[in-house]
Formats: sequence, C-alpha cells, structure tokens
Amino acid sequence: SLNVAAVRTFAGMAEEAVCVGVRVRPFNHREQMLGATACIDMDGPTTTIGRIEDTTMVPMNFTFDASFWSHDGFEKDDDGYFRPLHGSDYADQAHVFETFGKALLDFAWAGHDCSLLAYGQTGAGKSYSMMGYGKNKGI
Repeated sequence: SLNVAAVRTFAGMAEEAVCVGVRVRPFNHREQMLGATACIDMDGPTTTIGRIEDTTMVPMNFTFDASFWSHDGFEKDDDGYFRPLHGSDYADQAHVFETFGKALLDFAWAGHDCSLLAYGQTGAGKSYSMMGYGKNKGI
C-alpha cells in the first residue's frame, strides 16, 4: 500500500499518488503527406484541443500535471539529438526525464513502490518517450 504522507512532489507538481503528463509528437510521414494541420495547443500544464476547420467549435481545455510540446520547434544536431530551438517550447527527452523520470527514480531509490506507464494509440510516441531512439534516450 502507498503511504500518502510519503508521496513526493514531482518537479513542483502537487503532492499526489498519481501524476499525469501528456505529450504531442511531430507529424509522421503519412500525416505530412496528407497535409495534416495541428489541432492541439499547449500552455503550461493545459492542453487545448480545437478543430481548425470548424470555427464554431468551442476549444476544449484539459489540465494535467505536465503538458509536453514535442510537435515542432526542434533541430537535429550533428549527433542526431533533437535539440530545442532557441525560444521554442519543444520538450526534448531530457526535459521529459527531468520532469517525471528523475523524480520517479528518486522515489524508487527511497524505497517506495512506483510505476511509469505510457498509454495511447498505436504510433502515438509511447515507445519513443519511454525507450528513445539513438541519441534521444527515453525516460
């Protein structure tokens, strides 16, 4: 059982037994070829979903412990690492690790049971966030 008094604050987030983060990935090749348009926006922990083609739709806001913008605003350096461009909100693998992974490891090293899960549809970027690829190491 979880000792609620021992639950650690995750990177400045509220003390909770469960912390939830959401990440938006870049368009894949198929989406680029179809001319897809982003319908997601992020501001701090808030993720907004709206339909670009339907101007009558009221945008829907969802607030999580963290929202990670990884859709654009990055460049691939000479080593293959996806580095944020100056002034962008791009959340690289290191930022995701610092926000959730490090705190979770610290909590585990302190002797507490903990789990890290990635959930989403096929192709959403779960394996990339958890395992990484090449120089872009996962959580």
